[in-house]
Amino acid sequence: AGGGLKIDVIAKAIDHQTAANVWQRYQSGERGVFNRNLYSNDGQIAFDEIQNRYHADPAFRQTVLRYLSDFEKLLKEAQKRDPAGSLMMNYLVSETGRVYLLLAHASGRIV
Repeated sequence: AGGGLKIDVIAKAIDHQTAANVWQRYQSGERGVFNRNLYSNDGQIAFDEIQNRYHADPAFRQTVLRYLSDFEKLLKEAQKRDPAGSLMMNYLVSETGRVYLLLAHASGRIV
């Protein structure tokens, strides 16, 4: 296996509109919105690979956790600067935000 996070591949796993939609549903209190069907076919393959590696490879798991932690700090800052939430939503649907969504989902951080 080897290698780190393939950010560009992961970001393409879910499109901008789907990401915006799922985050809005999640933030309005809906649960069970995160499932494999959110992702493209290639995205579902990437999701499975990441999920398996996350559980099997401690170094990879550390990389994922660091990414999630760094992105969550960014979200907290965005929330402070813009309580209305549009800055945070911009981050969530950006390329790095879509990577966050898949990694957080595959790692079990969000369900």
